[in-house]
Amino acid sequence: MNLDRYFLELALEEAELSFNEGTYPIGAVLVDGDGKIIGRGRNRVFTHLDPTCHAEMDVIRKAGSLLMDPMYRQTCTLYTSVEPCPMCSGALILADIKRVVWALNDDYLGALRKMKKGDHFRQKFDKISITAMPYPDLAMRQQELHKAFDFNRGVDYSVSNLVK
Repeated sequence: MNLDRYFLELALEEAELSFNEGTYPIGAVLVDGDGKIIGRGRNRVFTHLDPTCHAEMDVIRKAGSLLMDPMYRQTCTLYTSVEPCPMCSGALILADIKRVVWALNDDYLGALRKMKKGDHFRQKFDKISITAMPYPDLAMRQQELHKAFDFNRGVDYSVSNLVK
């Protein structure tokens, strides 16, 4: 089995857990250079009443002590169910995470693609390799979670902001 797909599926499992907890359905998994999972995280914005508790932030916090070792953290790949927002993209450069793979692009708040194209922090963002939406079926699975979450909140989801 393709390792990217495997770890994205684990991130989607975390997204489903956050959905079931009543918060944004986004999940993340952090993997070291040997393919060992060093952290799992999910969006906990509503469950923790913390607007900064995004899935990527949750997993980075959980792996904190390992990520303080510069030789270790520069080998890590973050798998997330949705493209990281501006805050999480900034955290990726601060944590020196080498690679990011996500299931679904986010044209609303997703920032990593935009930040890699811009001139800001160029020397940092150039160090991050990205793989965006490598599996259409996983992208659709994540998008369906978003639709169900918004439907539960009474949001009209007749036009998608996410997949284009």
